[in-house]
Amino acid sequence: MDLISWSLVILGSAAALSWLLMKPVARLGMRVGLVDLPSSRRTRTRPIPTTGGIVIFLTTAASLIFALRFFSYVAPNIAVKLTALLAGGTVIVVLGMIDDRINLKPGVKLLVQVAVAVAMVASGVAFEQVRFFYGPTFQLGWLSYPITIFWIVGFMNALNLIDGLDGLAGGIAAIAASALFLVGIMNDNPLLYMMIAGIFGSGVGFLLHNFRKGNVYLGDAGSMGLGFFLAGGAVIGARSDLASNAVLVAVACMVVPAVDVMTTIVRRARSNGGVMTPDQSHTHHRLIRFGLNPRAAVIVLWGVTVFFGWQMLGLVAPYGLVYLLGSYIVLFGVANVLIEQRRKNLKTVQSDLKEEMSYLIGLRAADEEESLSLREIIVAQIRREALYHKMVKDEAAGRTPEAATPVERE
Repeated sequence: MDLISWSLVILGSAAALSWLLMKPVARLGMRVGLVDLPSSRRTRTRPIPTTGGIVIFLTTAASLIFALRFFSYVAPNIAVKLTALLAGGTVIVVLGMIDDRINLKPGVKLLVQVAVAVAMVASGVAFEQVRFFYGPTFQLGWLSYPITIFWIVGFMNALNLIDGLDGLAGGIAAIAASALFLVGIMNDNPLLYMMIAGIFGSGVGFLLHNFRKGNVYLGDAGSMGLGFFLAGGAVIGARSDLASNAVLVAVACMVVPAVDVMTTIVRRARSNGGVMTPDQSHTHHRLIRFGLNPRAAVIVLWGVTVFFGWQMLGLVAPYGLVYLLGSYIVLFGVANVLIEQRRKNLKTVQSDLKEEMSYLIGLRAADEEESLSLREIIVAQIRREALYHKMVKDEAAGRTPEAATPVERE
C-alpha cells in the first residue's frame, strides 16, 4: 500500500476513533469537572463537557506516532521534529485542560505558549526560508526564530479566541487541515499529508458531535491544541522551494480568526479594556446581531474560510483554476445568505448599508453590545425573524402589516 493510501487510512481511522471516543470521554469530563458552565457568553443553560480537545489530541497523537515510526527509519532528522511536535502538543493540551478546570490568568497561558514555541524552535522546527509563489527563495537567517514563535503562538490564540459557537473553531481547523492535506498530496510531500491526516480526521469526528448536537466543546485544550498542531505541522511539512505553499495556504485559511483577533485588539484598546477581556463583539456575535441564527453564522464563516483557502490553492496547486472557480461559487452562496438577511432587515430595523457593513467587519462598535448576553442576542434575532415572517404572511393575505417599531442597530 502506498503512502497516500496509508494517509487515507489514518484519516478515516482518526475520524472514526474521534467519533467513538467523544461520548465516553465527555462523561468522564462531567465527573472530573472539565465542563463549561452556563454564562452570558454561552447559549447553553446546562454544563457542557470541554473534553473534545482531549479526544482530538489522543487521535492526533496516535497518527503522529505512526508517522514518527515511519520517518525514524527514512529521515531521523524529521523524527526529531515530530517528537518535538508531539511533546509540545502534549504540554499545550495539558495547559488547556488546567485552564478549562481553574481558569488560568491570560499572562500565565501566554508565557507557557511562548516557552513551548521557543522549545520547538530549539528542536529545529523553524522557517528557514520562504518563497512566494514562483519568485526567488529568501533565506530568513536569525529572523526565522521570532517569526516561527509568533506563527505558533498566533495560531493557537487565533483559534482560541474564535471558539464561540458550536462548530466554528473546529470547522475552520478542519478546513485548514483539508487544504494542507491537499497541498501535501499535490506536491508529493508525504511528511505533510501523513501528519495532517490525523488532525483532519479527528476534527471531522469532533464536528459530528459538536456542530450537530453541541453536546461537547473543544475547550481551551482543543482550540489551542488544534492551533498548535496546524501551525507546527505546516512548518515541519514545508520544505525546500515548496516551503511557501503549505504556509500560504495555512495563512489563507486563518483569515477569519486573524481578522477577528485584529479587530478585537483594536476594539478593546479603544474601550480602555484589557486585550484579553471577554466580550460579545466577535465576528460571530456581529453576524447574529445582523440577524443570522448561530448555525447560519458558522456556515457563513466556514464559507469565507473555504473561499480564501481555495483562492490560495488556486494560485499554488496544479489545476488551480478549478479551485478558483469553486471559491467564487462558495462566495456567491455566502453573499446570497447575507443579501437575503439584509432584505429581511430592511423590513424590521432601521439601518444604513454602509454602517451595517462597517459594523459586521468590526470597524464600528455597537453602543449596547457589551450589555447583552449571547442568549439575549439570539432571542432578539429570533423575535425579529418571527416579526418578518408575520409581515410577509400579512402581505400575502392582502392585509396591511402592522407597523413595526423601528429598532436601531445596537
